[in-house]
Amino acid sequence: MTSATQVSHIPSLSTLLFQLKSLRQQNPSLNLIDPLLQQLDEYGEHFHHSAQLICLELGQVSSALSALAAMLDQSNLDTLECEQMYCLLEPFARRLEQTTVQMQELA
Repeated sequence: MTSATQVSHIPSLSTLLFQLKSLRQQNPSLNLIDPLLQQLDEYGEHFHHSAQLICLELGQVSSALSALAAMLDQSNLDTLECEQMYCLLEPFARRLEQTTVQMQELA
């Protein structure tokens, strides 16, 4: 089972918080956890905002690396250094793009 498959089976923070709030509404004696639910709400919003910013940053870095790898691939330079640089950058750019997609799914 891949990590992408595992991530899709984990409920989101907002889903878990919604379930907790529903349980709380069903049981008035749990009113003591209201402040904690409010804190979780705020943390969830902060996490979501941070994840969006990280996605933007990863997307920009991924685009820059992909563009650099494409330039090296099309440069017609037959130097060993250029080929080595391309071989290092291309897989890194691909992995970074995959990570960006995974972060976007989490956000």
